[in-house]
Amino acid sequence: MTASAVGRGRVTQGRVSALLRYQLSLLLRSQRWLPPVLFYALLLVAGWFGGQQYGDSLGWCAGMLVPVCAWLTRTATSAEPDAARSVVAAAVGARTARGAMLAVALGCGLLLGAVGGAFEVATSSAPIGPHAPIATIVQDGLVAVLVGVLAGTALGALPIRGRAAGALALTAGSLGLLVLAGSPVNAAVRQTFTSGQLYAVTSLPWLALVEAVALLAVCAVVAVRAESS
Repeated sequence: MTASAVGRGRVTQGRVSALLRYQLSLLLRSQRWLPPVLFYALLLVAGWFGGQQYGDSLGWCAGMLVPVCAWLTRTATSAEPDAARSVVAAAVGARTARGAMLAVALGCGLLLGAVGGAFEVATSSAPIGPHAPIATIVQDGLVAVLVGVLAGTALGALPIRGRAAGALALTAGSLGLLVLAGSPVNAAVRQTFTSGQLYAVTSLPWLALVEAVALLAVCAVVAVRAESS
C-alpha cells in the first residue's frame, strides 16, 4: 500500500468520524431524543414487578425496544435542518450523510438496549421450580434484546414522508413486528418468555438475530438510496 493510499484512507476515516460526531451532536442538542428515551424508561418501569423472572423481563424489554428504537431512529434522521442537510449532502454526499444518521441511531439504540438489559437482569429473579440454567435464560434474553434494537432501527429507517404518515407507519410496523408469526422479534420474544422452562429449547434465537440483521440491512439500503433519488 502506497503512502498516498494510506493518506487518503486516513482522510476518509477522519471525515467519517467528524460526520458521526456532527450527527450525534445534532441529535443531542435538539433534545428530541428525550421523548423516546423517557417513553422507554416508563415502559421498563411499567413492566417491572418485584421478583419477575429473567425470561419474562428480558422478553418485555426486547419487545418494547421495537417502537422506542423506531421512534429514536426517525428522530435522528430528521433532526438536521433542511439548509444544513443540503450543505452536508453537497460536502460528503447524500447517501453518506444518511448512513451516518442511521449509524448514530443504531448506536443510541444499542446503548438503550444495554441499559435496559442490565436493568432487567439486576432486578429479576430465577424461575420457581425446575428450570433451564440461568446463564442460558439470560443469553436468550439478551439476544432477543439485540433483535429488538435491530428491528426497531430498521423500521425507523424507512423513508416515509410526513409526520402523520410516519407515526402511523411506526405504530403499525411495531405492532406487526411484535405479533406476526413470521417476525424475528416475535420469534425471539416468544423463545425468551419460555426459556425458563426445564425442557425449553434454549439454543439462542440465532435465526431471529440473522433475520433482524438482514431486515436492517435492507431498510438501510432503501433509506440511503431514497435520500439521493
